[in-house]
Amino acid sequence: KVAEIISDTNIGGAGVLLVNRLRHTDRREFESVVLLPEKSRLCPEFAAIGVPVREVRGCADASFRVRGVFSIWRELRRLRPDVVNCHGCLSGRVAARLAGVPLRVHTRHCAFPVPAIRREPLVRRLTGRVDRMLSQTSVAVAGAAAENLVQMGVSPEKIRVIINGSEPLRRIPEAECRALRKKYGLPEDCVTIGICARLEACKGHECLLQAARILREDGYDYRFLLIGEGSLRERLILLSCALGVAEKVVFTGFQADVAPLMNLVRIQVNCSVGTETSSLALSEGMSLGIPAVVSDFGGNPYMVRDGENGYVYPAGDPQALAQAIRRLASSPQKYREMSEQARRRFETELNAVP
Repeated sequence: KVAEIISDTNIGGAGVLLVNRLRHTDRREFESVVLLPEKSRLCPEFAAIGVPVREVRGCADASFRVRGVFSIWRELRRLRPDVVNCHGCLSGRVAARLAGVPLRVHTRHCAFPVPAIRREPLVRRLTGRVDRMLSQTSVAVAGAAAENLVQMGVSPEKIRVIINGSEPLRRIPEAECRALRKKYGLPEDCVTIGICARLEACKGHECLLQAARILREDGYDYRFLLIGEGSLRERLILLSCALGVAEKVVFTGFQADVAPLMNLVRIQVNCSVGTETSSLALSEGMSLGIPAVVSDFGGNPYMVRDGENGYVYPAGDPQALAQAIRRLASSPQKYREMSEQARRRFETELNAVP
């Protein structure tokens, strides 16, 4: 019996990964239940694949809260699982230790610059000791996430890197594509650049809008699909107006099903500057044969091998981002080669389907 603990109230990469994994888990061998915050948007996702959920209080969108510890502890005492897997939820790790769960796993879904204080020898030793007490093993979803853990004092011997797996996106009929282009004002012959990410500072959308201004003078009709929602929506809309590219940019909002819009995308981008591991959005794009241009932050250089299935540019450099997009859009032969490499990479390394 396995209890998966996640504190997300919205649907993000960690939640999508967990849904994908549980959908393909052998239920004859593993009996899974998910503990998550009350009214989380993930609840119906797990219900749709037949995995039971337990809604708990005090852990919404926070790694650690004392109230969350006791709520999760009470649930674990009732469930008595053999294994607990905590997805970045420190409250869950503490509760699992207090509940006496035999095997405790910690999965790290993020990678970011580790603050200097957390790299101090004394702090690292303390972190390592606490980590050994709370969990027996750690799963990092990218090499960059594993490096973070080591920098903070977690023993390398207890870390296993398991890259995120994604389900392939379905292809939609051309008639549906035409209807979507009409809906979003995308000309048939435009070059559609897509980014699928929360509208938050760490995802680097401002860099993309600045690159859009640079590309405005090219002979190509570039259009930019910003798929996702977040706290920076209004700020990014104002910035697109200030840069003179508002007519080229489409804010689609949150999309429960990204497949239709991704079928319109010719080049995918990932501009992350704050946190990134093995991006599910990039994997999904590769399942459709979409090459990508990505920042060199976190796990992006693992996902996109520069010059093979896309290009890697220095994070936060709009000029370099624009140049990489231009290179990919202006060479049909290179684009075809990268498209094939992207599809092959997905099928051999990034496919969640057994």
